[in-house]
Amino acid sequence: MGKRLHRLLHAEYLDVWQAFAGEVGGSWNNPAYGEDARIEVVHAGTTIVIESDVSLIMVGKVMVPVHSTILSATLPTVPAHRFSVSRATFAASVAEWFGQLDIHVDDAEFDKAFVLKGDTPDFVRRLFADDALRAMYLANFEGSLALKDDKAFFSDPTPGLDPLELTVSGIIDKPERLRAQYALFAATLTRVVQAEQV
Repeated sequence: MGKRLHRLLHAEYLDVWQAFAGEVGGSWNNPAYGEDARIEVVHAGTTIVIESDVSLIMVGKVMVPVHSTILSATLPTVPAHRFSVSRATFAASVAEWFGQLDIHVDDAEFDKAFVLKGDTPDFVRRLFADDALRAMYLANFEGSLALKDDKAFFSDPTPGLDPLELTVSGIIDKPERLRAQYALFAATLTRVVQAEQV
């Protein structure tokens, strides 16, 4: 039911995604009724997957669809390299005041705008030591990004691999916005691969 509602409400983005897949040399799944859209692009020795997602959440007594766009790629598992990025919020600044410190990269504007968390602060600093990448984040970052463990209870959907995932609220239906999020994600993926080789 959720996928059908998703398809009915957001079919207008499909032409944008199909054109974008051609633009970046990616494969396009041309989703059938009830399927989610999906683009796959080979990049930095792995595959970037762009897909639409809808989940239902309970609000009061009503199920409400929540739409998102997910950009992801899998990388070999290195627990010490897991990290997350989100925009700084008032709650984050209160948490920092109480001693829950995030990782700073010695760029005042960037450090004020983002909350970086990670198992190895030096790895995260190395990752964001690139001026061009920080500029992309300041200009275009939306949602939340994480290189995380995807194990759930007794299963691991990608044994030996961890997903790098950017989740953006809503279905991206504007070409320039899709280009910006893809460029940011691809640049981050490239930096992660480079930083892991140091």
